[in-house]
Amino acid sequence: MKRPRRAGAVALLIAVAACAEALAPSRTPRNDPSDPLTGEIFRWPAGRIPVRYFVDGRGTLPALVGRGLDVWERQFLYGEFRAVIVGDSTAADVIVLWQDSVPPDVPPDTAGAVGACAGVTTYLIDSTNTITDPLRVSIRPNPGFTLAQVAACLPRVTAHELGHTLGILSHSGGTTDLMFGTPRVDTPSAIDRATAEVLYHTQPTIAPPPP
Repeated sequence: MKRPRRAGAVALLIAVAACAEALAPSRTPRNDPSDPLTGEIFRWPAGRIPVRYFVDGRGTLPALVGRGLDVWERQFLYGEFRAVIVGDSTAADVIVLWQDSVPPDVPPDTAGAVGACAGVTTYLIDSTNTITDPLRVSIRPNPGFTLAQVAACLPRVTAHELGHTLGILSHSGGTTDLMFGTPRVDTPSAIDRATAEVLYHTQPTIAPPPP
């Protein structure tokens, strides 16, 4: 879900309810990587690669983000997107935090785990269509689920939100896609991959935050 708000700066929210060789380019049908409400395009330009991520060091979040960034990097044949985790939030392009409590690290239970956690990605855009601050991702467990179900949900939702930080603003309509609104898989599908490939070869209309 995405909620634009314009008042000086625009706050955009994208929420969800809930070493390999490079791969060859895909001819698979894709989802529209643009914002369905405004038609605007954001991606990280070559001069800002690698994108710098600061991650809350508590619990499993560093491992979840590291894995999620790795699976997205693998989708690109020529390194169009790469990321690095930094230790200083003031030097980051993207900040990833727990929203509320920190779930314990327990073995996952996949049964009934869809919707056991949620995430939201936010960024601010000014009147010149420039992002003014680091993108922010927050991840949280949802009530009413076991700790094991939350553990099964977290890799999917974390990787999904990281897809938004690449610039995939819209949700997929396919339940087998990582960018589906309530993801059921934890790695990008062929359609997710095609979307990312097209995005990183499309002229953006939204500028990244200052370095």
